[in-house]
Amino acid sequence: MKGLFSLKRLILLVVLIYILTTVIAHYYSEKLIFPYHQSSYGKNVSGLKFLTSNDGTRLATRFWQAENQKALILYFHGNYMDIGYLDEIAEFLNQKNYSILAMDYRGYGLSQGEANEENTYADAQMLYDYALEIGYSSDIIVILGRSVGSGIATDLALNNDAKSLVLISPFSSAYRVMTKYPLLFFDKFNNAAKIDKVQEPLFIVHGTNDLVIPAWHSQILIDKHKGQQKLVLIQGAGHNDIYDDKYLDFVNVIDEFILKSSR
Repeated sequence: MKGLFSLKRLILLVVLIYILTTVIAHYYSEKLIFPYHQSSYGKNVSGLKFLTSNDGTRLATRFWQAENQKALILYFHGNYMDIGYLDEIAEFLNQKNYSILAMDYRGYGLSQGEANEENTYADAQMLYDYALEIGYSSDIIVILGRSVGSGIATDLALNNDAKSLVLISPFSSAYRVMTKYPLLFFDKFNNAAKIDKVQEPLFIVHGTNDLVIPAWHSQILIDKHKGQQKLVLIQGAGHNDIYDDKYLDFVNVIDEFILKSSR
C-alpha cells in the first residue's frame, strides 16, 4: 500500500508540474518569442509607411520596389531584427526583379504595441490587403517568412491565395524549438498542424548547422505538405548566417521555383 501511495503522489506531482509548465508557457512564451524592443532605423528611412490596424495600432512597413518587377514578396522577418536590417537582402532580391514589402511586428522598430500570435496574424492580413490595394494581384504575391516569420507566413498563406510560400529556417511549431516533441496540448505558431492545408507551392531553405531551429523542423513541414514543394539544405549554414554571400546562391533556386510554380 505504501508503494502504491508513493506512486500516486509521484503521478500527482508530475501532473501538477505539467499544469504549471503549461500555464507558464501560455502566459510568458510570447515574451520569449518576441523579445526585440528597439529600432535600428528612424522615420526618414526610405520606403517607410505606417499602416493603422483595426484597433488603432500604427505599424511600420517598408517597400523596396524593383525596376522590372516580376513579383512582390511579402517578407516576415525573424524575432531579433526589424525592417531596418533588411536592406541588404531586399537589394539582392530587387536585383532578381522582386519587389519587397515588409512590416515590423508590434513593439518592433517604430511599430506600436506588443506582439502576440493573434495580432501578428491580423497585422499580416492587413499587409496582404494593402498589397492588393496598391495594385498587386494574388497570382504575383509570394509570401516569405524567416524563422518566427515562418509561423506568420504559413498562416497567411493558409487563409489567402498567393503564387507560392517560401520559408527560411522555419520551425514546425514554436514550442517544439525548445521541447523537440509536441509535449503540450496547445502550441504557438503551429506550422505542422497547418501546412497540409496550405495549397500554395512550398519552398523551404534550411541550414544544416542550424542550432537554433534544427533542419528536421523543415523536413516535418515538407513531409506534411501535399502540393508542389522543394527543400534545399544549405551545407554548413547556421541560423543567423544563412544570408551570407557564400550561401546566397539558393536565391537563384528560389527564383526558378517561383517562376515554375503553379497551384
